[in-house]
Amino acid sequence: LEVHIPSDYVTNITERYNLYSQLSTLENEQQLQSFKKELIDRFGPLPIEVNELFNTLRLQWYGKKIGFEKVSYKKDVLRGYFVSDKQSPYFESDQFGLVLDFVQRNPSICNLKEVKGTLRIGFDRIYDIRQAIDILKELAGA
Repeated sequence: LEVHIPSDYVTNITERYNLYSQLSTLENEQQLQSFKKELIDRFGPLPIEVNELFNTLRLQWYGKKIGFEKVSYKKDVLRGYFVSDKQSPYFESDQFGLVLDFVQRNPSICNLKEVKGTLRIGFDRIYDIRQAIDILKELAGA
């Protein structure tokens, strides 16, 4: 995926940097939609790369809601990495219970395993970022 603000969309490098800074402070879909509207008003229709950038932000939000420390999506594989502290109260939480239930109901699309001391969930055959978002959205109970 190309996830960036193209230089031919926002030509001024300082302005692009400021937009990335603003983007990093967004916390929800409503704020993202306001940001998107501002970009369109100022610079015109969004390039595909900017929409993909927004989608990666959505992945991060859902991952955080689920309890992941990190989310990665590359080569048609989506992975979520749980907190590394095995004694974390997270592993006794309702949210983690939802994850375990999802894994039990969907063994053909995901797997849960420990890699280098950290629990990880993986999803294979995820062919686009919208599919990845939908899976994490369901996993988050949203």
